[in-house]
Amino acid sequence: MPHAKDAEVAAALIDAHLCTLLASAPPDDPAIVAAHCALVDDEAAGVADLSARIGLSERAVERLSLRAFGFAPKLLLRRQRFLRSLGRFMLDPSMAWIDTMDHHYYDQAQFTRDFQRFMGMGPRAYAARPKPILGAAAFARSAAAGAPVQGLHRPAG
Repeated sequence: MPHAKDAEVAAALIDAHLCTLLASAPPDDPAIVAAHCALVDDEAAGVADLSARIGLSERAVERLSLRAFGFAPKLLLRRQRFLRSLGRFMLDPSMAWIDTMDHHYYDQAQFTRDFQRFMGMGPRAYAARPKPILGAAAFARSAAAGAPVQGLHRPAG
């Protein structure tokens, strides 16, 4: 049976290896950092707004988004909007879904479609399931990072 000391040693080795890799990493691309900041800003409403915030054409934002994040900007914005809504629910599961919805949703039907797409089930089915680990993780992450769940974290600095 492995001992805690073995796990600590392994973790230290992994940490040292990753720090070595990070030290030799190229500097962050300013356009990617700008896109990242704009994506986590809950005031970014759509691709045109994202484009204006980054200072690139919509087509350039599309290419950058696919290259840097692996998804089209519209999908990334939808995912962030959904995760903000889900995070509110995770912190207070007694709230009605309508009260947790991000302000960029037009209506509850749009939210329900996104919920189905990202979670593979409807909001009601999700709410009925026990979530002891995810619930605890949402509170811990909120305390540590300021938001319960997020596909992207705010960049440092």
